[in-house]
Amino acid sequence: MSLIQAFKSLAGKFKNGTASDNAIATATPVLVASDPVLLALLSDTLKQASLTFEQTEAHLLTSEGLVFAVQRIESVVLGEDRVRTCTKIHAWHPTYFPQGIFEFQHALAATEEAAFVDGFKQWINMDFQVLRDATLDVPVNCTVIEMNTAADETNATAHFRQVILGPVAHLASQAGPKKKEEHPFCPCCLFTESIAAFHDVLQSDQLVGVRLFASRDNQGILAADCRVNGEDFQAAIAPLVQYAEAWPQRGLEFRKQYIVIRSVSRSLDTASKMAMPLPE
Repeated sequence: MSLIQAFKSLAGKFKNGTASDNAIATATPVLVASDPVLLALLSDTLKQASLTFEQTEAHLLTSEGLVFAVQRIESVVLGEDRVRTCTKIHAWHPTYFPQGIFEFQHALAATEEAAFVDGFKQWINMDFQVLRDATLDVPVNCTVIEMNTAADETNATAHFRQVILGPVAHLASQAGPKKKEEHPFCPCCLFTESIAAFHDVLQSDQLVGVRLFASRDNQGILAADCRVNGEDFQAAIAPLVQYAEAWPQRGLEFRKQYIVIRSVSRSLDTASKMAMPLPE
């Protein structure tokens, strides 16, 4: 059985009732092939993290129905023992995102291989956790923000938009002020501080993966990056920069997160859920 056939078989399984009732109809996916060297490195890194999967010649498959491929974007020697790499990991699911989504992994290490592996470790610790939760009715690894959308002329059925908040990578080169922050940093901050930029995304039914990043260096220079399904999302840059500007002085600092926004027809009833209104 080819991977495409296996993908369609999984789609039928999920469509026949083993997936959440928010499942969407599937389309034939456009599955890109992996770089074989990087696929082997990603496979080894997943095994070292005690994660189970099946491997084909060009893809990795998980028990949740996720399919992954990895490609090389660049490898740049910056100096002695300094190599910067960038890879792209594609993800598909036969029900929730058959069209596929992708995200980039940036890393810096002494060797090319070490940099690739470091990028994969970051992806496992952050993105992979969210993608797995995005295939479950009740996420088990991540906190969820939930917003209610009422039925209207274009959408006959009321539903809920869920924001699955992945782990946050947070670095600060100095200790913060002893005075307690008015609102200490938490996993919802990057999203809630830029939520107005996602108005149209939240009003839709589309499942999207979102990368959020904000930083301030030792000289106070601010930077931000946001991508939706791997593509630049400029609307969130200004609010993320404004958010970083308000951080207490801690020298070089950055905060980075991957989240998934999806629609469901049933509300969660768990302690990990946070409710909030949709932005107007």
